[in-house]
Amino acid sequence: MKLFKRQRITGISILGILALALCVTLAGRAVQAMDYTAVFNAPPQHVPTSRMPDGPLLGNGDVGVVLAGPPEMQTFYIGKNDFWTRNPGNAMVINVGCVELDIPALQGATYRQEQDLAQAEVCGTFTKGRMTVRTRSWVDANENLLVVQVQCEGAPAAFSVRQSVGLKDSGKTLSAGGDKRVNAAPRSTSWFTHRADELPGKSREVAVVTRIIGANSLEMTLQPGETATVATAILSDLDAKEFLPAAKELVAGLTPEKLAGLAARHRAWWSDFWARSFIEIPDKEIEKHWYAALYVMGSCSRPGKVAPGLWGNWATTNAPNWHGDFHLNYNFQAPFYMVYSANHADLSLPFYEAILESVPNGRAMAQRHGWKGVHFPVCIGPWGLAPENPDGDWGQRSDAAFAALNFIWEYQYTQDTNFLRKTAYPYLREAAEFWEDYLKFENGRYVIYNDSIHEGSGPDMNPLLSLGLVRTLFKNMVVMSQDLGVDAEYRAKWQDICDKISAFPVQEREGKTVFRYAEKGMAWNNGNTLGIQHIFPAGAIGLDSDPKLLEISLNMIDGMHRWADYNGFSSWYTACARVGYDPKMILEKLRAECDRHSFPNLLLYYGGGGIENCGGFLAINEMLLQSHEGVIRFFPDWPQDENARFGNLRAVGAFLVSAELKDGVVSGVKIVSEKGRDCVVQNPWPGRAVQLVRNRNIEELETRIGKRFTFKTTPGERIELKPQIKSH
Repeated sequence: MKLFKRQRITGISILGILALALCVTLAGRAVQAMDYTAVFNAPPQHVPTSRMPDGPLLGNGDVGVVLAGPPEMQTFYIGKNDFWTRNPGNAMVINVGCVELDIPALQGATYRQEQDLAQAEVCGTFTKGRMTVRTRSWVDANENLLVVQVQCEGAPAAFSVRQSVGLKDSGKTLSAGGDKRVNAAPRSTSWFTHRADELPGKSREVAVVTRIIGANSLEMTLQPGETATVATAILSDLDAKEFLPAAKELVAGLTPEKLAGLAARHRAWWSDFWARSFIEIPDKEIEKHWYAALYVMGSCSRPGKVAPGLWGNWATTNAPNWHGDFHLNYNFQAPFYMVYSANHADLSLPFYEAILESVPNGRAMAQRHGWKGVHFPVCIGPWGLAPENPDGDWGQRSDAAFAALNFIWEYQYTQDTNFLRKTAYPYLREAAEFWEDYLKFENGRYVIYNDSIHEGSGPDMNPLLSLGLVRTLFKNMVVMSQDLGVDAEYRAKWQDICDKISAFPVQEREGKTVFRYAEKGMAWNNGNTLGIQHIFPAGAIGLDSDPKLLEISLNMIDGMHRWADYNGFSSWYTACARVGYDPKMILEKLRAECDRHSFPNLLLYYGGGGIENCGGFLAINEMLLQSHEGVIRFFPDWPQDENARFGNLRAVGAFLVSAELKDGVVSGVKIVSEKGRDCVVQNPWPGRAVQLVRNRNIEELETRIGKRFTFKTTPGERIELKPQIKSH
């Protein structure tokens, strides 16, 4: 991070001092994100856009800001997770508005922006002749506040600040059809309100209030060495009942000292965030994108807030592709894939609220078709917002079971029985009820009819994805009902479904046995990755599966060859790791995707999805540590000649795990047991017995050579594993 020069300390240049102190404090910490920035040497090309913007990204899990525009007209596009409309019929998330920083003297200046992942801020440098203007921008992690610090060097710089309501387009203000109120009088503070929609008993409206701290107007001239700070509050009627007065009060009360305190707390939040886990691998480009994926998720999702849609909280248009909504046939679930094992499971909490808010609609949809339980259309929105066609499942019966995966993972990785009892289990019970009713028992097996594996692919029989989802759902219903001590009378039926669900259909292609997309109906498809989604995300095949099934899985990966896919990045690479595909090939192809499909903001982009591609970097976690089958495996699909290490990755059973692979030898194995569950470990040192060091007390563990072993734990216990020293 480049610090501002401190010739004169005015306004928020105090933050420069704090930033320097923070860098010194964190210098010795193993927070690899400190090393990474996204660099922009030209203004973004895809802002505004109906898809994923390519500009620098800021956010606090509710408010999202995209930086765009040339040096002389820097534009901050404001999005918000709770700013949705139903116009013209489908629920969609739309742009709130813009704040513009007009510095005419910078026309033709050089352009450089750096998106600092560790600090969650963007630092800009713009030079023309003897004038250099530096900016530092951040969206407060704890308040809905955008802060832009401006400093001038070499020559005076005049600048002004203005706002646009809704979408900015060549200086014209466009609305999304909602009501707007704008403060247009000469002022030191600019504000507007923008209404997206009217909902029963409530409205969705937002206020944006901007001022220059310590100035009497929204225009000023900076002398060399001086610093000015532009602060913008963004509050909706979900944030405060009197949201406009609250936003005005927030910016009116800001002083340089208060802003310095906010900046310190902002950086402390992100420091905490990065301290939860880390990876270190030889390929630094992949490693950088791993941290960038977590940065994006930390910026666009937060407990207690509305969940992000397809493009996160960075809507820069009023007509986003696919409405920017919650697509349940993978897109809504996918961004959260990596957060569980990366020890950021709390980021997924808004997902469950969105699903539960749509359960009444899902029940009604199932009833309209004569089914029990809950069944969803593909597209939903927050607060139970339904699409124009409330029965639009596009022939796919799997949406509710697909959504069930995230509920299952939350419990598996955290062992939070309160979450299971109050949130997950009631929903999963209804999803299971649908499938108990929908499945047909014929000739000793359960069969799925009329379930399209691809959108609108027709009345497929036994599609791969649904077969995988049903297996996982009922397997976990048995376990979770036991953990809660409920529904014992249903377990026999659920276990019967697990035991007798139809086998995955197979076929011969090019002399090899591979999966058939459906037993009847679609046999193969040259697009998308649905041919491996029963492996992941459904989780029905793993390293403990029948060797023949693993062989077919590897053949399928070779046959599909979907290393680059319009919709498949979030599932493909993790599926490869789950079945032990050649790790060097995985890393080679993953690096190629980072090189070819990365925006400057480090988001991978294929056109078919936005933040969903964050989920694809779960593959690295799974190569370093796997536990989805309840067995902790160290470096199960990692090249043994490449050194790597990780810290505090989360394993199923609520274990935090750290380890290192160096010169082909595993060491530094540490496990923290949060909930005191039994721990099952694949011996990291085949052929050797293992010592358990429990809170510094050495105890030898007898185990079969080359096998896995189980040991008891207690809540909060810290355990270190070491190979037993051979006696001479």
